[in-house]
Amino acid sequence: MDSAMMTTRTPVQCARTPRFTTGRDWRVWVMALGADGSVALSGWHSETDRTFIDLLFIDPDCTNTCKIIFSKEFEKSPNSRTRCVSYISSGQIVTCCDDTIELINYNKQSTILSRTFRGRAVSMAVSEEGDQHIFVGLYRSNKVIVFSSSGLTELKTITLTGLEDGDYVRELGVMGAAHTLCVSTYSSKALVYNINGDVQTELTAMNKTLAQSIAVSSELMMVLWSDRTLITAHHIPSIIEGGRHSSLADRDGGRHIVVCFEIDGSSTIRIKNNRLITVHYITGEVKEYGKEDIFSLPTLFPPLSPTINETEVTKLANYFKITSSQSITNIRTLVQHLTNAGSITPQNIVQLIRACRDLELQDAARILSIFQSEKIHGLLFSEKELRKKLLASKEENGRTADTITSLERGKKSLEGSRASLEKELETTNQLLQESKKTQTSLREKLTTTEQTLTKSAETQANLREELHAQNRRLTQEMDQTREELDQTRETLEKTTDNLQQAGLKSAQESKALEGVLQRTKQALEEKKKTITSLEMREKSLEGSRYSLEKELENTNQSLQESKKTQTSLREKLNATEQSLTESEETQANLREDLHAQNRGLTQELDQTRETLKKNNQQSSPGRAEECPRIQGAERSPSTNQTIFGGKGKGDN
Repeated sequence: MDSAMMTTRTPVQCARTPRFTTGRDWRVWVMALGADGSVALSGWHSETDRTFIDLLFIDPDCTNTCKIIFSKEFEKSPNSRTRCVSYISSGQIVTCCDDTIELINYNKQSTILSRTFRGRAVSMAVSEEGDQHIFVGLYRSNKVIVFSSSGLTELKTITLTGLEDGDYVRELGVMGAAHTLCVSTYSSKALVYNINGDVQTELTAMNKTLAQSIAVSSELMMVLWSDRTLITAHHIPSIIEGGRHSSLADRDGGRHIVVCFEIDGSSTIRIKNNRLITVHYITGEVKEYGKEDIFSLPTLFPPLSPTINETEVTKLANYFKITSSQSITNIRTLVQHLTNAGSITPQNIVQLIRACRDLELQDAARILSIFQSEKIHGLLFSEKELRKKLLASKEENGRTADTITSLERGKKSLEGSRASLEKELETTNQLLQESKKTQTSLREKLTTTEQTLTKSAETQANLREELHAQNRRLTQEMDQTREELDQTRETLEKTTDNLQQAGLKSAQESKALEGVLQRTKQALEEKKKTITSLEMREKSLEGSRYSLEKELENTNQSLQESKKTQTSLREKLNATEQSLTESEETQANLREDLHAQNRGLTQELDQTRETLKKNNQQSSPGRAEECPRIQGAERSPSTNQTIFGGKGKGDN
């Protein structure tokens, strides 16, 4: 492995628990990772030997801070200060110390179940695939006890072969449904066992044989070596499969390393969902490294470079028709050139894998295939899981096709409804036009009636003025006639009085007086006739007045009837306008409903077609080529919590 190509990764987050920020005597023994992203730490106090468990979340928005969700201190155990912890399920953890195993609900902060066993626990892991079991490694023993996760029932004891006397499992991880055991020992060996306790391989890297800590994820076993900076990721199924016909010493030799990189000094590593978490056993500082830090092209170069020499690099350059092949000296410069040219990307190196296979560079192709699978999916998928996903995708496509058919039927139904609504809308428009015509006619009638009423009011006013004028003239004439009659009577009375007092002096005077009297009587008769004529005229005027009053009353009645007709016409006009408004609102609502149905149907059809298109692309034959099959038994991600040394190898 080329150390010149080694790169140092930088953590994306760091945090320290309050226990370690306020005191310096605490030590971390074990770290575990939960499915919800929480981190569990357990350890002891170097002076009192009291043990503790802290469950925390690293604050992504603030450096060096974390949120504590559970914290508990335990009394000193008479025989051991090493406390182990692992996650069982959401809200539950399992812990071991000395000869006691406990199941704890950390949400309720209560102990659910407690058991004792023979031996002293020093390491622990929980399997996540297949049957969920708890594996407990014993102090200074090659024994591993298996418990059920539900009732903490002791199921069996596994005896690990190949361990020297006094050596024991210091950290423990469980891989896959076959429950492959990945361990690091007190003597700093990194070993792999099957469920029966038979050793499968011992891991080494770059002449390093002393392992500080291990972490298990999917089919990869990561090892932090004794310098506490170098981390290598080994593909365990390839080691086991390739070592079936070789000796134990030749099974690894660093040939099955997928990625390799360096970190800042730490004591323990754990990985889950491609989140690499490290912790320092004295400072308690927790660091997180993201997926892009672990599975990036720079971490691929160190294990890949020994599998491809300069001649093979030149062949690869010619394969990709790189004209400036003289500048391509190693795999790093080749990958950089291909990346710049767009032939490969950090997320897709399928073309480079195909080139290595075509040029029969099998080791390089294997490493690249494993790296690509980890990079794309985060966790390796077995062939069976990929087939399940493909089958599920096909079923989803079938359901999507049925949905499209149903939507098309619904569209046809909606189109029929649309035609019906359009006919109804057309009928409504016709009714609306007729209503508008009726409204126009009513307005014209109303205008004519108002004009007639105006003329009637003017005629009535003229008649009233003429009647008043005639009454005034008649009254004046009658007053004048009465005054003249009164004067004539007064004159006659005076004359009669004078004749009676003076007497007639002579016959001539008498005759003359009689003549005067006769003339006066005649004048009086004429005046009486004039008065009679005036009285007759007055009676005639009174008849005319009565006639005019009758005509005025009739005119008033006609006016009232005209007003009633006008009111009725206005009410009809208002009703017609209201009906017209309701018709327009109904027409607008019908149009809005029709447009909304059309938009919803179009959007649903577009989304369904887009989903079908994506599913067809994901289930296409080229998919299988991008996700190469992984040899060996079925495997899926597991969070196998392991433990690391804290104060020293002789702390127990």
